[in-house]
Amino acid sequence: MSHEEELAEQARLIAWLQEQLEHQRAVNAELRRAVADLARTFQESLAAAYEAGESGDLEAIRRITRANQQHWQSYLQQIVAAARREK
Repeated sequence: MSHEEELAEQARLIAWLQEQLEHQRAVNAELRRAVADLARTFQESLAAAYEAGESGDLEAIRRITRANQQHWQSYLQQIVAAARREK
């Protein structure tokens, strides 16, 4: 392999690595957003459940619990989808 061919191969490899790095950064950003949304929603629902519990509103606790379960499922699906795109 000539010197020019080696340089061309190295340039292709660098371009591919840069593309992979950008892809990984995008996936990581998506995962960070999903985790931040999950944490924020969890804290909000925890506070709402606490308030409902303090007031004795069992129906509100049930609604909050069901909504929280749906949020968890949604965020888990986001995380799984992002992890699949990572490969």
